[in-house]
Amino acid sequence: MAQGRKRRADRQRPRRVARYAVILALGVAVGLTGCGYSFRGDRAPVVRVQRMSIPPMTNTTTKVGIETEFTNDFIYEINRNGYAEVVDGDRAEAVLAGVIRDLRTGSVARQSISSTLERRVSVRVDLFLKNRKGKVLWQSSLSDSEAYTVLADKTSTEGNLRRALAIIAQRMAENFHYQFTSSF
Repeated sequence: MAQGRKRRADRQRPRRVARYAVILALGVAVGLTGCGYSFRGDRAPVVRVQRMSIPPMTNTTTKVGIETEFTNDFIYEINRNGYAEVVDGDRAEAVLAGVIRDLRTGSVARQSISSTLERRVSVRVDLFLKNRKGKVLWQSSLSDSEAYTVLADKTSTEGNLRRALAIIAQRMAENFHYQFTSSF
């Protein structure tokens, strides 16, 4: 008779384990939804705007023309993620204004005291999202840097600097997306 009970208990063990697993899974699911956690791939913007205007950024640096690269990358990022439609100023609910405040270069690697092999360019951009009345709805300051090779040919070095600035502009636009869509 004791063996019969043991066999019955052995048959019921997998059922108990499965029951506990289901209870544990339900507990975890309820716990995660109860704390506000959700599994989502998209993040909502901090400020809900359907139509946004992005005028050319203001460039306060001595590097002429970089405002176009930065502005275009921000427009691309907003269009790519689809949280707002980029429109002309008269149709926009808000305007994303950017000011390129600072651009600095410094040596990273030297061949000698008078010869640099690599430089780093650093850029700071201040961003302001304003409504039609000019009230600031959101603002941020982004900074980034990138190294570039210095060559004997000044034209090639300038091309390397431009490529480094293009990388910075792209990363800043992506960082804007992460900051603008973070709710914490």
